[in-house]
Amino acid sequence: MSWKSDGRGSHASSSSPSIGQKGPGSSGSGSGRQPIHLHQSPKIPPFLQVKSKFDSEWRRFSVPFKDATTPGYQDFRNLIEGLHDLHNIPFTLCYTSVAGDLLPITNDENFRKSFESAKPTLRLLIQRKGESWEEKYGYGTDTIDRKRKGISVLITGSKPVKRNYNISSPEDFRQVSAIIDVDIVPQAHRRVRLCKHGSDRPLGFYIRDGMSVRVTQQGVMKVQGIFISRLVEGGLAESTGLLAVNDEVLEVNGVEVQGKTLDQVTDMMVANAPNLIITVKPANRCTTLQKRAEEEPFKSRKLGQEDEDSDEDEVVDYTRASLNGAR
Repeated sequence: MSWKSDGRGSHASSSSPSIGQKGPGSSGSGSGRQPIHLHQSPKIPPFLQVKSKFDSEWRRFSVPFKDATTPGYQDFRNLIEGLHDLHNIPFTLCYTSVAGDLLPITNDENFRKSFESAKPTLRLLIQRKGESWEEKYGYGTDTIDRKRKGISVLITGSKPVKRNYNISSPEDFRQVSAIIDVDIVPQAHRRVRLCKHGSDRPLGFYIRDGMSVRVTQQGVMKVQGIFISRLVEGGLAESTGLLAVNDEVLEVNGVEVQGKTLDQVTDMMVANAPNLIITVKPANRCTTLQKRAEEEPFKSRKLGQEDEDSDEDEVVDYTRASLNGAR
């Protein structure tokens, strides 16, 4: 379901808020180190112009951002609830994106994401819970339907697809972790980003110091290293499945931990907790896939040689058999 503006707004001359990219800096980096992709978030505009629609009721208003801080999703929902008098009516909030899709607003993250579609006005659609097409069949399906339209539909005479499935609508869905820089980090290492999104949820792991084996110019040597000693049950690190006990920590936000004490590494992790990026050497890394990839060419070559030999033997045997039959 989509809807259009009912005309030129009273604030048509106002400029659209600029949306940029800004990422938090790491605690330090040296020359020659590998680049790290930091989490980026859009700049906060000074205010947000909103045009909301509920049934046949239209509202225009602006939401000022005091001290460059955005209101939370719940505060914005309460504002909409008061403007349209929806105190006793369960409702859903959706906005029209730049691409024309109707996308939901269910938490602080996609509420901030909707700022990118405010050019200059954020078009908001309010519906009663359970009556919207997108809530039943999934948001973003308008894009798929538009791709099916056009002259190709007239030529082929295809009928619209009848959907008979329901898709749930998560209300607090957000990214909590990611594996990044897979094309830069060595194959035996893993670079993990843990995202807290401003929540008070702890990272959920403990570290310890220990001895690590390193290959240097003088040969194999034992050096001091930092390892993950324990994962908190139900914590952020355990829920990602990307970190495990006895994983060796190599870098924290681009800074190598070699030569640093346990307290120094702890301080680095606490300082970068909102957007922590750690490079680890997994303790239980499976190398069977790599071995198979190395062994497959040799196996296929041997199989090919055996097939050629077997074919040649069969030809010789059949020829001899035919000659003996002729005699």
